[in-house]
Amino acid sequence: MRSPSDEARRVSRSKATAAVVLGALTLAGCGGDDSKAADATTPSPTPRTVDDAQVEQGIETDLSTASVKVTSAKCPTDVEAKSGATFTCNVTFSNGATGKATVTQAAPNQFTYELKPGSVQVPGEAADAAVETQLAKQGAPNATVNCPENIIVKVGTTVECNVSGAQGAASGTATFTFSSDEGTVDPSSVSTS
Repeated sequence: MRSPSDEARRVSRSKATAAVVLGALTLAGCGGDDSKAADATTPSPTPRTVDDAQVEQGIETDLSTASVKVTSAKCPTDVEAKSGATFTCNVTFSNGATGKATVTQAAPNQFTYELKPGSVQVPGEAADAAVETQLAKQGAPNATVNCPENIIVKVGTTVECNVSGAQGAASGTATFTFSSDEGTVDPSSVSTS
């Protein structure tokens, strides 16, 4: 038979053993690779994106000229803000031309804008009207001009259109050049042959 002191030692050892086992289990449950648990509960930071409305307003302001205004610009909504990066926006002008603008992120919330070469197209009807107006000023009223359906704007390049009417004062072809990247017809370049 065990003595009460033996029984007390056994209970004390059992409690001590239980405390050690419980402590080890607690540490094992709390230890290990915490990064997985943190990754699962902490969302990764979302990259900052460009304020597309600010950029669109900047395009309308910076790319409008005295003769041709940007009437709308549409940029992507998910462009990451990153200095030096570029992206493209669609642009519409008051003369009916459409094109693309390259936007460069110079610094946080600072951008530069430039029309993408060869992207601006003027509808033939807009060129028709501009050439007809100039021919009327040159003494050929009521001339009918028929330019290609869409004309890619290249400053200094000669564009040729058919012309007729004006009580016989105009027939054959009319030529002109663009004076700006936005598709402004250079009035001094309009001539007939």
